[in-house]
Amino acid sequence: MKGKIIKIIEIVLVICIIFSGYKIFDYYKSNRDFEKDNADYKEMVQASATKSEEKDENSKKELSNEEKVAYYRSLYDPNIVKSLKDSYKNVIGRIIIEGTDIDFPIVQGKDNDFYLDHNYKNEYHVFGAIFMDYRNSIDFSDLNTVLYGHNVRSGHVFHDLVKYNDENVVNDQPYIIVDTLNERKIYEIYAVYSTSAYTDYRKPFYEGEALDNFLARINEANKLSKTIEKTDDLSILTLSTCSDEDDRLAIHAVEVK
Repeated sequence: MKGKIIKIIEIVLVICIIFSGYKIFDYYKSNRDFEKDNADYKEMVQASATKSEEKDENSKKELSNEEKVAYYRSLYDPNIVKSLKDSYKNVIGRIIIEGTDIDFPIVQGKDNDFYLDHNYKNEYHVFGAIFMDYRNSIDFSDLNTVLYGHNVRSGHVFHDLVKYNDENVVNDQPYIIVDTLNERKIYEIYAVYSTSAYTDYRKPFYEGEALDNFLARINEANKLSKTIEKTDDLSILTLSTCSDEDDRLAIHAVEVK
């Protein structure tokens, strides 16, 4: 009887070792495949670019905020997003956040499920892609445009957004750059907070009292010493990812007109 118990324990241990080995291999492979896909994307960007960034980091730090925005706008290269879309039909833009590793194509699907586990090439990948809410307009013209991405602990996709829990980081790098098919949009980060997955912050439009309540929720939860004011031409970019503090980390940025 004792021999049988020992045998069962040995079998269970072998199964655990095999399963653990598989999980380690699968995690390594997922990271390797993601890095390859990202390298392919960067290669396409370089191949299709018609402009090059010449100003070094030290020079950019000396610019005022207005000069930085003008400089970022001057670098817009419509050929990049159009070339990406020619190869991958669901690509609708590109997002860049300086000071982070976030420089990715943006895709949009028919729902908010497909790109949770598919990359911009429409291939299965557990890290997914950066994708726009399927209800949003691809020209970023809605009052609230929402982009989703996983917070991968190995440092991929939207993981670097956790840095913006620190207001000093926001003050140093407050801008999010979004290239659409027709223009470059610059957004300034105004709010960062963790919240429930069921909080109402991801609708494309809010009007009247609903808009007042939406802005009040943001400003009340905000970790930053900023507030979002209601204006006639208000345009918000919302980034949503997983949070270690609560279900979701939400970042709201307002377009610099």
